[in-house]
Amino acid sequence: MSKRKIYALSYFLSRSFFLGFGYSVILSITNKDSWICFLLGTLLGICLIYAISKIKEPMKNETIKEHLQHHKILKYIILTIFLLFNIFMMSQLLFILETFASSFFLINSPTFFILIPIVFLIYRITIKGWSTIGRIAEIFMPISLIIVILSMAILTPYGTTDKFLPIMTQDTWQMIRGTLMVTFYTSAPFLLLLNAPMQDHKLIRKYLFGTVTIILIGILIIAVLGPNLIQIYRYPEYMILKKIKVFQFLEKIENIISITWILDVFMTLSIIAHNIRLTLPKKKNNLFFLAILAILFFFVIYLGEIYFIELQVYTILPMILGGFEILLILLFLLHRLIKKRNQN
Repeated sequence: MSKRKIYALSYFLSRSFFLGFGYSVILSITNKDSWICFLLGTLLGICLIYAISKIKEPMKNETIKEHLQHHKILKYIILTIFLLFNIFMMSQLLFILETFASSFFLINSPTFFILIPIVFLIYRITIKGWSTIGRIAEIFMPISLIIVILSMAILTPYGTTDKFLPIMTQDTWQMIRGTLMVTFYTSAPFLLLLNAPMQDHKLIRKYLFGTVTIILIGILIIAVLGPNLIQIYRYPEYMILKKIKVFQFLEKIENIISITWILDVFMTLSIIAHNIRLTLPKKKNNLFFLAILAILFFFVIYLGEIYFIELQVYTILPMILGGFEILLILLFLLHRLIKKRNQN
């Protein structure tokens, strides 16, 4: 895929876990000092993205399965963990998307009615492969970026700097926790690009391309809502959009603007689905893939029934993502060491 397509995919990947719960959880932990966590988390994320770039470098246009074909035991271990990572991410993102849609767009619609078109579209896009996924990302990314920039420009006058004062009032452990959340939320999804054919394996600039918008929106939320309100709202980024009005009489603009977050999750789900297809055995691949989609479909419906338990899971979600991320990075580094030893 072209560099532009990879930039577009990276933009959506870095933002995918911040729909609703991402900001809400981090802000509830570190309050008005969250902006520091966003900055430190991004710096720490750069280190992990550098490691992922180094893993991708020798792979070139190979998939993970092709790259590991000479080391069968390690190949199956990595592929199994990578598959579980993708399935876990898909279950959580489907739940996030369904929850957001049912909260603001399709309030009276049953869960299965919301999920069916999403799962169907993901399946159709996945069949077409990376070129189609990248092309759709190229179309959606400028739309999303323009909406984000215009929204921030309109909302900036509503913010005040006194909402950030005094600085560093939060507990050190909470700040560390918030920083790690930002790190894993933004960097873990980049593992999904290991299967993607790309001309340029360097991912740090691509990572920053989307993450900068996350930092700026986080700062804007604090500046507009202040330390008290950011503790209350489950969707703080949605609540600040309610202040936007056009010509002083067109309201409910937030429902149009928030389409950008839906695009973030939808594009990431498409990438995940294609990764699952590539990781599954070639024999009866489509059957296995449809079975996983069906299981996830009913599992997410079940998650809707235990909503408050799932919210508790979401508080440790970044640490689960981080566990997968670090484990996969270490396993790929082990593969490289074994390969070098065999060559010597």
